[in-house]
Amino acid sequence: MVLPAAAAIRIDTSGPLSLRNHRIFHRKNKQAYAIVGSDPDHKVISDVWLGKFDTQREYRCVLEHIFDLFSEGSFRYWLTDLRFMNSDFHDSEDWLVKKFMPAAFEAGLERQAVVLPDPALKKEGAASNALRSLADDRVRGFTDIQLAKQWLLKRERPEA
Repeated sequence: MVLPAAAAIRIDTSGPLSLRNHRIFHRKNKQAYAIVGSDPDHKVISDVWLGKFDTQREYRCVLEHIFDLFSEGSFRYWLTDLRFMNSDFHDSEDWLVKKFMPAAFEAGLERQAVVLPDPALKKEGAASNALRSLADDRVRGFTDIQLAKQWLLKRERPEA
């Protein structure tokens, strides 16, 4: 898989948000697998997944970091970009749906937009299963990152 250049990711995930890197997560071989960014002005946390992670622990470590940010009380919205993720988080799906997300909502999360590659919405997989399990007005899947940002910030209510 060819990963997009860092500049392309910045352009794709910026404006109307002004996301700044908050923390980069690395595999044991020093390759980055997730970047967490933030936009305090819009109260948004963003995570972009790159390639693969090696263990479910690495996956959960990113989400636990995000949970800590919501717990601090400064953030309300979450933009998740899974378009470049090569790993499967199926083994963490139950934890995500039954434990993590309820705790995140309790900690202050109001809305989450999840950007998936188009084929992921069509096939069965952890991301699509998790979205169906969480389906309500607070979590929504998209294939277009601009529509996801518009919905997240409630600038308009696009149909995905």
